[in-house]
Amino acid sequence: MKPDLNPFENFKLQTPWKTLIAIIATVCLNATCNAEDLVGYDQVKEILRKRCVTCHNPDELRGDLDLKDLAGIKAGASSGPVVVAKDPNSSLLYTTVAHLEDPKMPPNSPRLPAREQDLIRRWIEGGLQEKSNSGSADTSPKVASEETGKSKMDLAPTEASKPHEGLAQVKSLPQATAIRAMDAHPSRDLVAVSGLRQAVFIQPSSGEILGAVDTPLGNVTAIRFSRDGKLLMVGVSQPAVQGTVSAFDVESGKLQWQVGDETDSILAMDLSTDGKTLAVGGPSRTVRLYNVSTGEVVHSLKKHTDWILTLQFSPDGLLLASGDRFGAIFVWDPKQGSVFQDLKDHTGAVQSIAWDQDGETLVSGGKDGFLRTWNLHHGQRTSRWDAEVGEILSVSMGPNAIVATGRRNRISAWNSPESSLATIELSDQGEAVAFCNDNRRLIATDASGKISTVDLSESRVIQCIALPVDTGSTTKLVQRIESENVAYRLELERSKMMERSLATESSAAASNKSATLPVPSVSAMPVAKLQEQIRFQIESGKQQLETVTAALKTSNESLANLARLNQDLVSLVGQSSQIQAQLAGQIAEQSKLLQAMQERLSQLEATLNTPQ
Repeated sequence: MKPDLNPFENFKLQTPWKTLIAIIATVCLNATCNAEDLVGYDQVKEILRKRCVTCHNPDELRGDLDLKDLAGIKAGASSGPVVVAKDPNSSLLYTTVAHLEDPKMPPNSPRLPAREQDLIRRWIEGGLQEKSNSGSADTSPKVASEETGKSKMDLAPTEASKPHEGLAQVKSLPQATAIRAMDAHPSRDLVAVSGLRQAVFIQPSSGEILGAVDTPLGNVTAIRFSRDGKLLMVGVSQPAVQGTVSAFDVESGKLQWQVGDETDSILAMDLSTDGKTLAVGGPSRTVRLYNVSTGEVVHSLKKHTDWILTLQFSPDGLLLASGDRFGAIFVWDPKQGSVFQDLKDHTGAVQSIAWDQDGETLVSGGKDGFLRTWNLHHGQRTSRWDAEVGEILSVSMGPNAIVATGRRNRISAWNSPESSLATIELSDQGEAVAFCNDNRRLIATDASGKISTVDLSESRVIQCIALPVDTGSTTKLVQRIESENVAYRLELERSKMMERSLATESSAAASNKSATLPVPSVSAMPVAKLQEQIRFQIESGKQQLETVTAALKTSNESLANLARLNQDLVSLVGQSSQIQAQLAGQIAEQSKLLQAMQERLSQLEATLNTPQ
């Protein structure tokens, strides 16, 4: 008799379907889950950054819990630990995001996707390892690969001039975009502006686009040259997820260092004159000072009550000024980490500040459209006047002039509050303005994506360029999204059909115990597909179990509430009896007092009526 090579083909239903599923799942999953599949914190970090850190970070410790880094997670909350190594069901970090117990996290939101929940669970099961040792691809959320500098949504650049040595090809934008991040080199004919996950170098005199440095981990939200002109700092951000600063060598375009571990966008930054301290600010409302050599936070300056929109070191590096969306300006002593001056006069957001070359005067501009100058010795405003550009978005100071640009599509230049030097019209809302290295020309960017070179002495735009735009990229992107949407719908329909099929088979098996179990043939079905069906069945079972558990928990809570209510009613009845007795006693006492008062009144009347 030949051995049965496929024992499942004629298998009769002797045990429940779920039992068989559990047996097969155990065999299949144990065959694939081993030490090489341990999940590390490096895989979980991005999930927590995206879903949790907005509320649980060093600047906003809800529940005294900091989920920004591994040390904070292990430290736990004021109520106790949130992770228990190798025990996900006892770890609040998992049970709350999986909605297995209250408080459900994130608040007022659906559960995390099953893949993200699974990564957190497996990380805890694996013992809270710092790094994964899996050879498989990381399935945690990410934006781009550092090696390739590309993400799934990258758009192919159009043909452009060959970049200079050491620089990358400039990527084409899908459409003309406002350029808000820009800075001019302090001593060279060079400007850097924000591009598509790039910082782009431009030569103002010729209008030539020289090339770019890539920032694949996020969008460019701030740009600043170092005082000596050797480095270009680029603030790279993912809103509500992370922000960091990358410093590139201006000559070679190579990355020199990367500092900062913010939990939100970096909207403003500057490097001290000695190049040792990096200051950053943004939605966190905290000015953070980093030691560039170690990457550690030296000071966290917490006086602002709204988003920090601008900050800048004084030329000598002794002071640091910062302005916020509420209208506050603070001048700090960066070495001591203390407030030097609190400048009060703005009635709206402070969008931009700048120092004069001596560090004696600070100029500020913001939402109300007025420029202000400040004497830092006394902390007092020395002048205030309408810049005539509408809401001021950017200011810059040269040796003999102050310039501003804003929402009224123009640049204004001033020798003094009473003396206007020039007014230059732009084609759109001005976003940023800066003096070029010769202090005679200006570079301005606007909301339409234009980069204009302005001759201040002639009060006119002498050159206007724009970053390359691929007009067909938007169409390609839409087509790609539509294609993926169709594929997703087909996969969803296939999953629903499989679910209906499994439900029908399960119902038939339950109604006829002697029926032949339609278990798929192992030889006919790929292991991967079998595993997929098993995982689907297990996930459905988990969801049903969660529903029953939640209902049971609700019933228990209702029963407990009824018991407490009953106790309260009994107590209330007892209290009512006591109060009734007390009231009766008080009425009796008051009746006696009233009788005594009436008798006394009668005596007084009798005395009054007795003849003297």
